[in-house]
Amino acid sequence: MDDSLVAMWPRGLRPPTVAMPEGYALRTTDIAGDDEDAVASLVGEGTVADYRNRALPNGWFVAVERATNRIVGTCAALHDPDGEDPRFPFGGRVAALAVDSAHRERGVGRALAAAATRRLLDAGYDSVRVRAPASATPALHVAVTAGYAPCVVADGDVGRWRAAFDAIGLPFDPSQCVRHDGDSGA
Repeated sequence: MDDSLVAMWPRGLRPPTVAMPEGYALRTTDIAGDDEDAVASLVGEGTVADYRNRALPNGWFVAVERATNRIVGTCAALHDPDGEDPRFPFGGRVAALAVDSAHRERGVGRALAAAATRRLLDAGYDSVRVRAPASATPALHVAVTAGYAPCVVADGDVGRWRAAFDAIGLPFDPSQCVRHDGDSGA
């Protein structure tokens, strides 16, 4: 596995209410036409190509700025049967979370992540995760403040999570980490 950290949605916990901040709307997209161009500008064409066929139906979300009708954020609920890692044999993943820099720190990313999480849970997934590079502190911040628990899947992950929490500026409690057992998804 690369330098990525994994955060798991705690089993049995419903995601927070999807609440878009004032001035924004949430909708789904089929990643075609203008939507495809806008999403690709946020996450890259390669990400769109990689994830297009793994997104659940009505599982790719965009945040639209109401004043301009412009897409300013995106997030996908993916069917992720192998988790890009054999330690995750089945499940769903929240991925392609990106918010235009001019619209960050307003709650747009958290609302997008909540929508994708809810879509996966409503579809019956009981193993839902976020995977992000350890250096992707904005994505990790959104994940942990949205309710995801740090997941320990490899030696050294507790220390790596501690460093991530330090970079995010949040207190770290190792007892809140989920230890992946390889069978149950958490």
